[in-house]
Formats: sequence, C-alpha cells, structure tokens
Amino acid sequence: MQLISTIFPVVAIAIIGYLVRYKKLLSNANGVTLEKVSFSFLIPCLLFNGTATTIFPDFIDWNLMGGFYSSILIVYLLGMLIGKLFLNYSNVQYSVFGMGGAYSNVTVIGIPFCIQVFGDEAFLPLFIIISTHNILLFTFGTIIAEARKESSTSILRHLVSVVKDLVTHPITGSLLAGITVNLLNIPLHTAILNTLDLIAQAASPMALFALGGALTRYKITGNLRSTMIIVIMKLLLLPTLVYIFLFHIFQVNPLWAGTAVLLSSMPVGIGPYIFSLKYRACESQVASAVVISAMLSVFTSSIFVLLVT
Repeated sequence: MQLISTIFPVVAIAIIGYLVRYKKLLSNANGVTLEKVSFSFLIPCLLFNGTATTIFPDFIDWNLMGGFYSSILIVYLLGMLIGKLFLNYSNVQYSVFGMGGAYSNVTVIGIPFCIQVFGDEAFLPLFIIISTHNILLFTFGTIIAEARKESSTSILRHLVSVVKDLVTHPITGSLLAGITVNLLNIPLHTAILNTLDLIAQAASPMALFALGGALTRYKITGNLRSTMIIVIMKLLLLPTLVYIFLFHIFQVNPLWAGTAVLLSSMPVGIGPYIFSLKYRACESQVASAVVISAMLSVFTSSIFVLLVT
C-alpha cells in the first residue's frame, strides 16, 4: 500500500495531463505555454530553493558519481556497439541510439518522483547528479557524433556551444545560482524564502501535468525492434547497474544510492529526442522510446522503489 500511495500521485497527475491535452480540453498553444512555465520557471525555482537552503554534510561521498556515471557509460557504449554491429548505424546514428538508452528524465519526472519517495533529504544527491547529467551526456554524444565529419577545432566549437547552452539553461542555471547562494552564505529574506516555498509546492504537480500533455506530441512509429532495445537498456539495464555499483560495490549512503537508482529508472528523457532532431538520426526510434518507456516505467520503477526502500 505504501508503494501505491507513493507512486500513484505521480502517475495520476501525468495521466490527467495527457487526457486533458488528448481530449483538446487544453489547446496545443496553451499546453506549450504551460510546459514553458513549468520547465523554465517553476522547476528552476524548486531547484534554486532546494540547493540554496539544503545543509551540506561535512563529507560528500563522490562514489555516488563514480557508480552512477560508470553505469551510464557502460550502457551508452553497449548501445553504440549494438547500433554499429547489429543495426549497421553510422557514428551519428549510434551516438543518438546510445544516448537514448543511457539518458534518464532526471528533472521533470525524476525530481518529483524522488522527493515523493525520500522527501527533501533527496535534494543534495539530486543536485549532484542533475548538475552534471546533461553536460556530460551531451558532451560525450557530441564528440562521438562529430568525430568523423569535423576537425578538432569544429568539435571544440560544438562543445563550447553545448556548455554555453547548458549553463544558461534554466535548470542548470538555477542549480548553479542556488549552490552559489548556499556556499557563500548569502542571506535570503524570509519573505523570499516563503515565496519560493509556495512556488516549489506547485512545481512538481504542474511539471508532471505538463509532461503528460507533452507526450501527446510523440507517436509510436518506426522500427520497434530498435526502439525496444533502447527501452530495455533504459528501464532495466541502467538502473540495475546503478543499483549494483552503489549498493554492492561502492556501498554509498543508502538514501543517496536510492535516489540515484530511482533517477536512473526514469523513462527516456526529451534530451535524446532533441539530440536526434539536431543530427536527423534515429528520430522515430527515440520518440517512440520516450512514449513506451514513460508507460512502462510505472511498473519497472516500482520494482526499484521496493529494492531501495
């Protein structure tokens, strides 16, 4: 019953958002506006509030990063290998394909899901992972995708552009601003903190509602065999590896390890789809994986909630 009470609100809000958009109770234009408000304002306020006010422990176990990103690297490389050897993909295609299996929706679904399970204590491990997740995966993906068609100078220019986009992105920017306020002990007036707390309460449900509506834009098309390979790597292989690394090899703090496992069990994020559009590679496979993994993650994530709690 505790598992149902934890997961049901997250799933229910997303389903309601999907049905509202699907039944045209909310126009596409208004739906897109809602997404922008959620992902460019509400979630950044939540992240800034959490990182600015969290209390950092005297010791931070960086094995969390080692175990989490070792798992991602293994899955990414495996996806590239499958794409090259069995699907005859080019380096651009298998770069996108590998990212699909290794890239979790750590912000829109991961944040409210982890907070629902672990409470505000999950903010610190969330910050550590989210602040590096996009920049590391997009940098690696860009290097692989550009390796054979660009000079080293062009690759560097692409990477600088990626870093600039990520630093100025509302999600990453809010994390950096919050950690700056925290580490420099910059005082925030009580009125500001109360305002941020109020906004933060609306962030998770609004983001889940908007995400549910956004899924109406993606259709299940293309080669379902390659799509299901992405889904299996993302929902089963990646969180299993993270669980093994963090609980049995590095033995990280259980709350931190559990947060990382749940983040890795989230469905395919929108990032790989944006990446696929940029390079015009594997768009249908990644878009289908976004939809299918979002539906199946209800069941697979429940398994990992039981494991880590």
